Amino acid sequence: MTEIEEPEVEEGVAPAAPAQGRCPRCSSPVEPLQEYCLDCGLRLPRTEPGTLERAGADLAVRHPWSAGWLVPALLGLAIAALGSGAAIAISSDGTAPEAVPTATGGSRTVTEVTPTLSAPEPTVTAPTTAPPPATTAPPPATTAAPPANIAWPAGRRGWTIVLISIPQGNEGRSLADTRAADARRAGLQDVGVLNSSRFASLHPGYFVVFVGVFDSEAEATSALPRARSAFPLAYSRQVVP
Repeated sequence: MTEIEEPEVEEGVAPAAPAQGRCPRCSSPVEPLQEYCLDCGLRLPRTEPGTLERAGADLAVRHPWSAGWLVPALLGLAIAALGSGAAIAISSDGTAPEAVPTATGGSRTVTEVTPTLSAPEPTVTAPTTAPPPATTAPPPATTAAPPANIAWPAGRRGWTIVLISIPQGNEGRSLADTRAADARRAGLQDVGVLNSSRFASLHPGYFVVFVGVFDSEAEATSALPRARSAFPLAYSRQVVP
């Protein structure tokens, strides 16, 4: 018997897997999962089969008639199951379907139908126009006449408070009346204007704006602070006819 020399195989390099179920040395046909060649005795190189391949190989060994269609059928079923699960996950909105209560009686099944509720039509109320309120004309404002200047009592000897002295001239009297009105607006009472030329105790040639007619100097002095709040230069003076 002639010995068949084994081809040299480089160290660390695995021999090529059998092509189309044949031995890489002598090209003899081999079966799936066969470890050694029955002709030359070479240990056949192989890769670890997957789960479906091992199952198909086992079935091919046990039931040769099922090896041709069973593995593809199982693979198709797995793909169909994955596709169905993906379709359900996409179409589902994440909420559980609400169970519809049913009433059974004999052989008939009555399904409760939930009436569809519709929102009522909005009610439009016509705007009502209220009549404008009657306008009443306000009563005319009454302007009280400003109090007039008081006159020094005729022949009266007494004391007063001099607010300001204005020289007599073309506008002296008008200016004196204006300052007297200012004193009344400031809250002073019993304000008047006198001609100093008619009184012996006063310098002649002036219109004197005064406030109050007092019997004594003490009374005039007690009223002086109130007068100075409006006219800081005010002073008390005796008036002698």
